[in-house]
Amino acid sequence: MTEIRLDFDFGHPPALVWRALTERRQLTRWFMPGDLEPIQGSQFQLLPDALPGFDGPIAGQVLEVSAERRLVMRWKGEQLHARVAWELRPKPEGCLLMVSQSGFLGVRGSARRQALVATYDRLFGERLPAVLDGLAGKADALVPRPPRLAAPVAPKPDRRRQILAIVAAALVIGLASALIANLPSETSEPAEARASGTSGQSTVYTSASAASTATAIDATQRPPSASPSPTPSVTSTRPTTVAPSTPPRVERSTTAAPAPAVLAARYSPVSSGALVYRGAVVVENSGGTTSGDWTLTITVPLLAVVNGVEGPQPRLTGAGWTFSGSPVPGGGSTRVVFDVVLNVLGPGQPLTCEVGGEDCAGL
Repeated sequence: MTEIRLDFDFGHPPALVWRALTERRQLTRWFMPGDLEPIQGSQFQLLPDALPGFDGPIAGQVLEVSAERRLVMRWKGEQLHARVAWELRPKPEGCLLMVSQSGFLGVRGSARRQALVATYDRLFGERLPAVLDGLAGKADALVPRPPRLAAPVAPKPDRRRQILAIVAAALVIGLASALIANLPSETSEPAEARASGTSGQSTVYTSASAASTATAIDATQRPPSASPSPTPSVTSTRPTTVAPSTPPRVERSTTAAPAPAVLAARYSPVSSGALVYRGAVVVENSGGTTSGDWTLTITVPLLAVVNGVEGPQPRLTGAGWTFSGSPVPGGGSTRVVFDVVLNVLGPGQPLTCEVGGEDCAGL
């Protein structure tokens, strides 16, 4: 888990700084375009324009709001899953803005953290003060240009990525060896075909021909039987009466529609050891109907590798290690058990865990 903590002093009251942090027009002037609203539970999107440390759009949600004091958000994006807090503390000559961020920053978290710190220094330390001066009526301050990504250069070898690639290759080789060992042997011919010296289809054809020949010989050798004497048929002249049909009775019953599917997940530790631990996540459907396919995503520190033990197998994506599961019936549940190995840089549990965008309980 990567953490960033920065403090900024402003010679303006908290109410004015709060406007610049939460009003859409002001936020676009110094931070980045978006539709953030300081309403608890609301969702928004931020669009960084080539800002160092950001790889694309950010999907956010407001977790906590205390007007002119505290704003807590969840940010999700490419190689990003973080909790961000902006907190204001009044001072005699203005206020103090404390910026904190913690969470997952991707496979190159250290380099990305450095880029984000430099970007925040420029945004909060240079551009925001200019906007605040303009709001205070001091002057029509010129807002400095935002930082921009440098021209791409040839990437240097990443030793951590190389180690991770070696571990992944070893896992793939092990899985491939297990699959090859379990492949079935060549299919042999049926015992009947070996006994007759012919394939299965020829044997069936020969047996059918022999049966037809035996039937024909039997028919030619069987003496003809005497034809029975004809029996005169009697036709009845009495009219036939058909009882009228009664239309079927239709009964309708109304039942309440079952409750829609609602998925929730809970993490629990199973075992732990040196550089490895085992965890389990139970996915429950508390609704009355079967859910659709679901996705469980966990994040672990750099270098750590996730192996599936029970349930769907994991795959490494931009959001972390992902398990894709099949529908869960109403009132039912399913279990995912996994091992985390090479856990050198983190605690004995996942950094984050979520199913369908909702955090797992138990972390």
